Amino acid sequence: MALKQRVPQLKTKESGLLAQIVNNSPVATFVINAQHQVLHWNRACEMVTGVPAEQLIGTTHAWKPFYPEERPVMADLIVDGHLEQISSYYAAKFRPSLIIEGAWEAEDFFPQFPGGGKWLAFIATAIWDEDTGEIIGAIETLQDVTAQRHYQQQLEQQANYDSLTSLANRHLLQTRLEQSISQAQREGLLLAVMFLDIDNFKQINDTLGHDAGDEVIREFGRRLKAAVRDLDTVARIAGDEFVVLLYAPQSVGHVTNIVRRLIDYVGHKLIVHDRELYIGSSVGIALFPKDGEDSETLLKNADAAMYRAKQHDKGGFRFYTEDLNRDALQWLELKQELHYALTSGQLELYYQPQYSIQEKRITGAEALLRWHHPTRGLLHPDMFIPLAEETGLIVPIGNWVINTAIVDAQQWKGAYGSELRLSVNISARQFRYRELVGLLDQVIAQTGFHPLNLELELTESLVMNNPEKANELLLHLKSKGFSLAMDDFGTGYSSLAYLRLFPFDMIKIDQSFIRELGVNKEEEAIVRAMLQLAKALHLRVVAEGVETQEQRQFLEQEGCDEIQGFWFSHPLRAEDFVKLL
Repeated sequence: MALKQRVPQLKTKESGLLAQIVNNSPVATFVINAQHQVLHWNRACEMVTGVPAEQLIGTTHAWKPFYPEERPVMADLIVDGHLEQISSYYAAKFRPSLIIEGAWEAEDFFPQFPGGGKWLAFIATAIWDEDTGEIIGAIETLQDVTAQRHYQQQLEQQANYDSLTSLANRHLLQTRLEQSISQAQREGLLLAVMFLDIDNFKQINDTLGHDAGDEVIREFGRRLKAAVRDLDTVARIAGDEFVVLLYAPQSVGHVTNIVRRLIDYVGHKLIVHDRELYIGSSVGIALFPKDGEDSETLLKNADAAMYRAKQHDKGGFRFYTEDLNRDALQWLELKQELHYALTSGQLELYYQPQYSIQEKRITGAEALLRWHHPTRGLLHPDMFIPLAEETGLIVPIGNWVINTAIVDAQQWKGAYGSELRLSVNISARQFRYRELVGLLDQVIAQTGFHPLNLELELTESLVMNNPEKANELLLHLKSKGFSLAMDDFGTGYSSLAYLRLFPFDMIKIDQSFIRELGVNKEEEAIVRAMLQLAKALHLRVVAEGVETQEQRQFLEQEGCDEIQGFWFSHPLRAEDFVKLL
């Protein structure tokens, strides 16, 4: 912008008249000239901002009462004629004044004012030279609208949020559901509406009183909120009835997983008035667009599904569409039956030999869990371990696996003539379980099993979820003498820096990489690089899922230490493994 030859000034008479008007006005007002110097800062402005006039008159610091760092106020932008910049400084908060022609107004929050900040509404307009038509200054008025803003927020809170739980109420749920349906229709998205209530809530109210009932409702709402994403909506619509709107879940399977996690989470122990309570919930689910294309239909169908769940599968869930209920019913049945599987002897360990292709001998075995289900037959871990994780049963089941495997391994020495390495998988919950180290110490003390022969397998993704915390526990386990293996290597996202720092003894290359050996040159290059990396870091390597002679030959030539897979042996029962030895 070119420099002006003559800077326009307020005339003396006009300046005196303007001073009287501004200083006697009950409205907070200040005036700046063309050089951005503050000419007037009236008493009302002092009261709103808390800054006396003598600190600002004659300076170009009109911004200081409002902002921690220098930036133009509205009057500065108007003096310079930079109206196009108003939008960048007051985005979505400005507009041409509806009262004064040529003026601009805005409303904004200023956090640096004492007492938690203030909301101010302000209007600024130019002061023109009548003779030349040039801008010779600007005048800006302020109004403290903090009280009005707080009142509006209170009205909005009352209109849209439940007073007991602070969750969305029926009105806000309806609004968000209709908005989500419109978006889903345009983009072809899936929506899930979940209707829930608290099982046996009337009994809680009648037994412990309404104060206890209110606390249960509040905690139930908190747990629902914690179990879903921020973009989902959790609403309390009446009494102990809640609705969860899942926005754009990836699939029906994803919805099922969320519901399972939610039921598990809300069912954790709750202390109310010094009483231990376990609150359950029955859930009904309706899907958009399969079960309805408007909010009323979706809510009605989700409610109907919930009542079916309450009548037939209390504490479980039902989809409105019958064909989807088969998965829900199977999950509920397995959840109930898994509680008895451990105590009724339905769980069994199989052992898959780990074979040294360099030394041509068995060096160890991995313990693999199986469930002999009375009606479904032999179930592999991928059928029930996720369920055990969700319900917390993975901890006692994991403890049983460790104890049973060590007892079996103690028999191997007699059959083999020397001790073998026993590998057991540690789940995410076990790894976070604070008594894991104590359990291992106790088992070792009772059995005399050498810790070095017990190899704990942890997946790559598990340790990388919180590398620093994981490394602390790994180092502690290592100090106790246990061997450590990183399972499923190559499928997670570990960095070489962390792999170098973690105290692992072995990495296990996932079978997805082994499957293409002898067929895919790129996979061969990846496995070759993994083996070279492990050698550089002084780590042993076990290749999983070795099934063919070609795979074995490649791994032997590239210096892999051990293999496990069908090429050498299928997983065997304990007695059959001893016979193999």
